[in-house]
Amino acid sequence: LLILIPLVIFVLITHHRQSLCSIFLRFPNFKEHIMMFPRHTLSMRTFLFLGILGSCSVFIPLLFDARLELTSGLILFSLFFSLVNATIEELLYRGAMLTFLKDIVSTRYAIVVTGLSFGLLHLTLGISLVFTVLFSIGGLYYAWVVIKSNSIYPTICFHFVINVGMVWNGWIL
Repeated sequence: LLILIPLVIFVLITHHRQSLCSIFLRFPNFKEHIMMFPRHTLSMRTFLFLGILGSCSVFIPLLFDARLELTSGLILFSLFFSLVNATIEELLYRGAMLTFLKDIVSTRYAIVVTGLSFGLLHLTLGISLVFTVLFSIGGLYYAWVVIKSNSIYPTICFHFVINVGMVWNGWIL
């Protein structure tokens, strides 16, 4: 039921507004370069590689924890949970909300609102204040990645990797 509610909201929003999310539901152009700072660009491939590398940092604590037992059940659960959770949250926050806000307020404001609301969602789920702040920062970063890449798919991948690592670390669920 908790999975269906956000999907129904997403479908209703996109049904009333045909162009909602359409700008971000395409794959990034790997041949283009992204303006990072004045006079500094990165190739899309490098930009996305750095993002996935940063996401993989969630696995570092596992190197120092000998207690982890990766059973087939834990692996399957973490993969399924992470795929569903990352896809739904990214479609709602960086897909629907970011697109909608970007059309009515500045892009910067849309990034801030979606990032902070993403963190606050996790606070309501019982996540600690420290993780809520980190999730808000992650939400800001994800929104920025969507704007820079014109695609939601990289953030779904980043989010998926982080969720798997968080499940394996015992930080969520």
